[in-house]
Formats: sequence, C-alpha cells, structure tokens
Amino acid sequence: MALQGSGAISLLNLATEFGGTAPHSMSEYYLGGGLVSSNNTGVPTSGAITLANFYSAFAAIVLDITSNTSDYNILTAATAAGYNAASDTTPIIVNVAAGVDITATSGNPGIATGALNAASDVTINVAATATVCGFDGAQGANGGLDTAGSAGGNGTDAILFAITSGTGTYAVVNSGTVGGGSGGGGGAGGGGSAGARYTETAVKGGFECNAPNVYGSNGSSGTAGTSGTSCQAQNGTSGTAGTSGTYPVNNCAITVGAGSGGAGGAGGTAGKAVNFGGLTVSASGGGTYYGATS
Repeated sequence: MALQGSGAISLLNLATEFGGTAPHSMSEYYLGGGLVSSNNTGVPTSGAITLANFYSAFAAIVLDITSNTSDYNILTAATAAGYNAASDTTPIIVNVAAGVDITATSGNPGIATGALNAASDVTINVAATATVCGFDGAQGANGGLDTAGSAGGNGTDAILFAITSGTGTYAVVNSGTVGGGSGGGGGAGGGGSAGARYTETAVKGGFECNAPNVYGSNGSSGTAGTSGTSCQAQNGTSGTAGTSGTYPVNNCAITVGAGSGGAGGAGGTAGKAVNFGGLTVSASGGGTYYGATS
C-alpha cells in the first residue's frame, strides 16, 4: 500500500512499507539500496534525503526486460525475485525497454501474468519502439481429391491476464506496439475426382457401349486462404472449394460418378492485443494496439 501523499510521515511508516533493520535510519532507504524499488523515482540514490521524498512511495517488485525474449511469464520472473504468490500481495511492475521484442511460440501469449496473487497490482509498461506480439496461427492444409481443406490456426494473445478472481489494479501502458497473433489462412478445398463411362462405339444405325471405361478430368483445387500479417491481429481468410470432376459425354451409362470438390478450410481468428481474462484492465498509452483489448 502506498505511503500517504501529504502530511506527517515517519521512519516507522517507511519501515512498515519497505522493511529494514531497527534502529532505522534514513540511509537505509536510498533508491537502489535494496529496500526501495526503482518505481519510486522521487527518492534519491545518495546525498540529501528527507521523509518528504517518500510521499506516495510504495514497495514493488520491478521486472525490467532489457533484451529480446519469448513467452515471458510474470509469475515465473517475480518468483525468481522473491515473490510468493500464495501470500505476497506486493505490486508488480513490468518494464519492457525500448527496442525490445517479445514474441510468442506456438500456443502461448507474448506475455502472460500467470496465476499471481489475486490482490497484487500489476502494471505492464511497454516503451516506445518495443514490441509485444502473439503467435501467428498456422496455414491450414490443402485438401485432396473430394476432401476439404483444414482450418487455419488461431493467433494467440500478445498479453494475457490469467489471475483467478483478481482484485488488484491492472494496467497496460503501451508506448510501442502490442499486437495479437494473426490467424492462419484456411486450406484449399481439393478438386472432385473424375467420373467414368463405358466407351461408346458407333455401329450401323446407332451405337453400342463397350469397355474399357473412359474417364473425365479431375476438378481443380480451390485456392488457399491467406494468413494475416504477423503481429497485426488479422483474421486469416478461408480457402475456396475445389470444383467438381467431370466425365465424358456420350450415350453410355456412367460407371463412376464425378466427385464434387472439397470445401475450403476456414481462416483462423486473430489473437487479442490484451486479453483481460475477465478482469478490469486499463489499456492506455500512445502506442499501437493491434487486436482487441478486452
């Protein structure tokens, strides 16, 4: 809980918020000294320090992402920093540094909160020129003769909040790009198989039907759907159906009917830029969000 923003403030208030060793002194509470986290930018790192420097200050776990990575899990990183999800309600601040790219691998979001303590506040700051992307869905497979193409894969979310019954305050402040993964295109429907007739042979005054069979042509395959542009949360388009097969036209009986073309596969759907997971999340900042924030 943050310290008061005005009025009387004491060393005991600082000790309650940040910890420390009694007897307490102001020198314990320099920024970066091990007790006061980097979110408290009004606190000096050395030199003159007063209690007034701590108005509205609060203890937090600050996770700085300074190099490219994938499938970033906040719970995993916070736990490594000493957080205990079972009992710890400390706020968590995630800073994605300028120029950093966070990507996702198959089935995963770019950043996931994991099952943090329901009462921990979470703020994710994405700096200018930083990018957080979901995973793009796979292209659907094309069908064969008389068979449908398969659906394209769905894109995953760029940021996923997965905190059960969360009661904290949650925010994404984006000055860069946050984009859900795009859906894969649907596969093309296969063409219909050719049909067959008995051979027609001309005879005096008419015709007769004899073997061998003669065959028409297979229908052409449909066109595969296209995938959306990476990290721009676009739905893939559906593939088109294949055309039916044919058989030769004559006066003899059909022995094998021509097949109908298979249907095209459906396009995959895009992931969200920020999936709130049923929580109330503020998604703000002057950056770009590709995909839903809901």
